Amino acid sequence: MSCEICGRSTCTRSFHSLEAQREFDDIAEKVKDRMKYILLRKINKLVFIRTEKEEIYVKLDDVEQIIDNYN
Repeated sequence: MSCEICGRSTCTRSFHSLEAQREFDDIAEKVKDRMKYILLRKINKLVFIRTEKEEIYVKLDDVEQIIDNYN
């Protein structure tokens, strides 16, 4: 497995300075939050299926397609 900060296979996160780790976390957190917002917005537009027990479902294929087409 490669380092999440620099991508080298011979490295690990702990080899980087605390400052580099914090900088990476700040950027990564913003990217994750934005990605989550976009994906949830698209998933919330899907057709929901209600069962007699009031359970709510969406088609897995629809969710997979949203993830595959994420940009």
